[in-house]
Amino acid sequence: MGFRFIKIDGLTTDNVADVKAWSKAIDRSSRTMWLTASAWPVPREAGEGLRPWANSVRVDTDVECYCDTLTTWQASVDNRWEDLPKWLDVVEPNYWPDLDSMPISNNTGDGIQDGINDTERQSVMTFWSMASSPLYAGGDISELDAKATSILTNREVIAIDRAGVIPTQVSDGPLQVWKKRLPGGRLAVAVAVAVAVAVYNLGDASADITVTWDQLGINGKRKVRDLVRQRDIGKSDNSWTAKAVSPHGSRLITLSQQ
Repeated sequence: MGFRFIKIDGLTTDNVADVKAWSKAIDRSSRTMWLTASAWPVPREAGEGLRPWANSVRVDTDVECYCDTLTTWQASVDNRWEDLPKWLDVVEPNYWPDLDSMPISNNTGDGIQDGINDTERQSVMTFWSMASSPLYAGGDISELDAKATSILTNREVIAIDRAGVIPTQVSDGPLQVWKKRLPGGRLAVAVAVAVAVAVYNLGDASADITVTWDQLGINGKRKVRDLVRQRDIGKSDNSWTAKAVSPHGSRLITLSQQ
């Protein structure tokens, strides 16, 4: 058997010892495996106990709505922005926050699978990547549409996930700002030291979102790169504004001192 991934589902606080036993058994096997602790979600009070034994932990409910329609933004994609902050004080490298599968597959034509629009699908990819969450799609990969393929294979966005850094929430509410400092050499575009910044419009109307250097703990003139569009968009000093961010939309940039 060549399996490398084990998911233990339906965990409660009473199952921490069980996950420990699984982890020790994996260690004795001398095989590299990924062990994820899962529930709908895992109770927050089990977080510290699971940390030494699991590689990732489900911090939110299932992304599938289990209702009469496909997954939608309100059921239950947008819960992630509310629930991930509750876990930021316990997750760490090799104990990653698992946000469940990404509902990015196809949203037009026959056999629709994901139910969210292209703007929302990009926000999902951006948020999962900023969280350093495991990236796995929830649909039939043979049915991916062109936009889903483009979103899921953007090397610069994937690099933000693979940098292996837990993010910081800079501001909450309907217009959110998140950041994480990236070590050099971890991006598809070479930079000396960079800060990744994501902004999200969780509201229902287009909005400008401004980020100041004071909020980010940086200073000086910075080169701005749009990672979704994969292009440089100029330099900024003291602040940067994402103009007209669509409802449920996002922007993802790096600020570097090149």
